[in-house]
Amino acid sequence: MAPDLRLLRVLIRHGVPFVVIGGHAVNVHGVLRATEDTDLLWMRSAEAETRLLAALREIDAASIGNEIDPATGVERLHPVNESFLRANHLMMLCTKFGFLDLFDYVPGFPHEPVASVWETAVEVDGVRFASLSWVRRMKRAAGRAKDLLDLENLPGAD
Repeated sequence: MAPDLRLLRVLIRHGVPFVVIGGHAVNVHGVLRATEDTDLLWMRSAEAETRLLAALREIDAASIGNEIDPATGVERLHPVNESFLRANHLMMLCTKFGFLDLFDYVPGFPHEPVASVWETAVEVDGVRFASLSWVRRMKRAAGRAKDLLDLENLPGAD
């Protein structure tokens, strides 16, 4: 299952520096599996924050609140704003193109520079995806059942 290219194209058009990680990166490396969201690792800087905020506004990004809207019985959504973006290192968002998880750190390796993943990323149709090596490392670090299954199915030895 491919990531929603409309979502990625908006981020690219705004010049947001990102690499696709998670399930969509697993797919690029030859393992077909469904995923419910798009996981991205982005390189934070003042300029990137400005670009990302503009892109997130265009795709109607909102965070899911903890409170329930009495009128709908559903969690309230909060549009992403500058203070939210600056305060969060992991943003789990809904957009008009589906769910989006944005990390400004390498999952499982919070002290590793994001540039390490960026520099080794592979490009497919103008979109950067985490290298097989990084996908395997992040999956191993996560250790959830679905990540361990991905590791079994990804090419290369552990």
